[in-house]
Amino acid sequence: MSVNSGAALASPDALEVLAAGVPVPASLREGWRGAPPAAIRTLQKAFRRELTAAEAAAWAEGEQGQRAAGVYLTRPAGHRNQTWEMDHKQLPILVMPPRGAACCPWLTTVIDDATRVLAGWAIALTPHAGTVLTAVRMALVHDPARGPFGAIPARVRIDRGLEFAAGAVHDAFGALCIDPRRMPAFSPHRKGKVERVHRTIDQTLLCGLPGFTGGPRDAAGRLYGPLDDRFAARLRAASAPVTPMPIEAFAGLFAQWADWYNTERPHDGLDGRTPLQAWQDDPGPLHRISPDRLRHLLLASGERTIGKDGIRFSNLAYIAPELHGRRGQRVQIRYMPHDDRCIEVYLGATHLCTAYPAQRLTAEQTQAFLENAARERKRLTRERRKASARTRAIPSTTSGSARSGASTSASTTSRASSRTRRTRRSPTGAGSGCSSRRLTAAWTPTR
Repeated sequence: MSVNSGAALASPDALEVLAAGVPVPASLREGWRGAPPAAIRTLQKAFRRELTAAEAAAWAEGEQGQRAAGVYLTRPAGHRNQTWEMDHKQLPILVMPPRGAACCPWLTTVIDDATRVLAGWAIALTPHAGTVLTAVRMALVHDPARGPFGAIPARVRIDRGLEFAAGAVHDAFGALCIDPRRMPAFSPHRKGKVERVHRTIDQTLLCGLPGFTGGPRDAAGRLYGPLDDRFAARLRAASAPVTPMPIEAFAGLFAQWADWYNTERPHDGLDGRTPLQAWQDDPGPLHRISPDRLRHLLLASGERTIGKDGIRFSNLAYIAPELHGRRGQRVQIRYMPHDDRCIEVYLGATHLCTAYPAQRLTAEQTQAFLENAARERKRLTRERRKASARTRAIPSTTSGSARSGASTSASTTSRASSRTRRTRRSPTGAGSGCSSRRLTAAWTPTR
């Protein structure tokens, strides 16, 4: 801290006295006139004695320091799935995307306020409305493989990020009667539980993985270890001897961590219970919803072309009975980024089917696909026969005197030509042998 000694030694005739560029009031000038200079340590002790912790942190660290030194009220505990908290966080770990340089991914999380359950999450290179809807859908759907979680909340606390204000997100909340409550800017304490989960992720998962960017560094700012997060090193990370883990592998690792957090990790705020135990002990009612009614909340990935083995997506071939006979057709698919068990297929704005990986079809699904293919072949055969019958019946139903004569003449000429062709092919006459020889000739390949 520096003291402008010119302010204390200014002459009484000075019109304006500045201290650190700020005019000193006349009352202060009169009070300090003639006083001996104060030592810097004495002045620092006076500031520490007179300023509160929040004031000192605000001057030293700014807004973040002032919030850290503040005291806030605690919300009363509610029931399970009554209130959600959502937020984004850029994770301090390097991963390799499918294309491009190494980067730090973004995490979108949904936390249940009462039980601390990590109900939904999504990992992407950049946050957008699709990742918000993906995380919301995961938190809404009841999946027995993940536990008893999944229901519609009454409200959700979100910040003022543009992804949460997107029209698709607003429409989804409105359709489900969820009350979105946008917190004031620069007030993370309003969503303290999701912020605490983000810190738990850093402390219990990321800090032990290679590529953690919050670890110690050398004097040049380079991370200790085989990975470097500087810009030039990120560009050549794909060809480096040690590469960051692929983002797909990290998503699978995070899914395992989320299951451990929900079912095994005790929480001090829950009296030592796990989030799963707190959820099961809560008698609050749950409003479940069928996954079929949530297709509009899935992340749309664009269009795909149906191939001979179905729809190729994420190194898998997805198949469904409804896709038979649609090879070469362009369709739209919607999917969960971290769930390859199925995709939803749309034809325009109409839902066509739910497709499953061909390598993982059950015996019942395989049998249903084969039966549908057989039915489709029979249907097309019947349609062709009906069309051929209608085509042959057109000359005999034509009316009119002029057209009747022309039709009769054409019919007579056609029958004569037909008899001539049969005579040339079989001098011995028509019969079963003739028909057999005609079929044999028709199936004989030309040389």
